[in-house]
Amino acid sequence: MLRKNDLEVVDLLSSKDKDLLNKIKNFCTKHGFSEKSFFDEIKKNQFLRASFSKDPGKQQIHEKIASNFIKKIPLVKNFEQLSHGSLSILSGGVLPKKDLSKMGARGRAKTIDFRWNIKDKQIYASHKYTKEGGGGQDNQYSDLQEFINEANRSTLPNTFFLAIADGNYYNTRDANANMTRIEYLKNLANRRNVFAIQIGELDGFLNKIK
Repeated sequence: MLRKNDLEVVDLLSSKDKDLLNKIKNFCTKHGFSEKSFFDEIKKNQFLRASFSKDPGKQQIHEKIASNFIKKIPLVKNFEQLSHGSLSILSGGVLPKKDLSKMGARGRAKTIDFRWNIKDKQIYASHKYTKEGGGGQDNQYSDLQEFINEANRSTLPNTFFLAIADGNYYNTRDANANMTRIEYLKNLANRRNVFAIQIGELDGFLNKIK
């Protein structure tokens, strides 16, 4: 995806992509460069193009990879990758965005990324891929904890909630909990209808609850 995005820079320039042009304009203004000279140079210089290409992490690449993986599991039916914020979990209830807005409760609600069925069961999942700790990555860990806390209160029949925690970050130690982060998430879930797993465990997990 990085290589694809690097190659796409010249096409975006030719089509006068507003975001890229603004980024280049701001950069040239800051450093006192000629925009025309910069445009000529970026077309020739692959290293320069790479510094102005899109970040795959901001294109939901990890969700897309997880989505493709889940869809291929034989038990999975009616799979959906949800648009951001279209469905959320709050106090055990699954609510659409418009209802949360009416209630003024969007701050505490946690977004659901995927939903699917296995036989008569409804599955909702929040997915995070976190490579390493620090800053926003630690916020992803907190988001999964809050998702689990909201889901633990659910009494919806035949409904399961999964916090899918991928990436090496979750295999590292949480000093406060004195265990790995994935272990902490697993212990936080009620393990009745709410579970924390990594995506490699998903097929086996679904076979257990089918």
